[in-house]
Amino acid sequence: MTKTKKRVSIGLTDEQYKLVDDLSKSRGFSKSAIFVLALEEYAKKQLEK
Repeated sequence: MTKTKKRVSIGLTDEQYKLVDDLSKSRGFSKSAIFVLALEEYAKKQLEK
């Protein structure tokens, strides 16, 4: 079964964009994947509190 995905739009500073761009290139992930991984890690840490 295919999961449908929702799209979101965010605004980033030049520095934030460079950071996610560098991370995505160095890790071989898309920028979207970097945000999803960061969100999942953040949510996991919040649930541990």
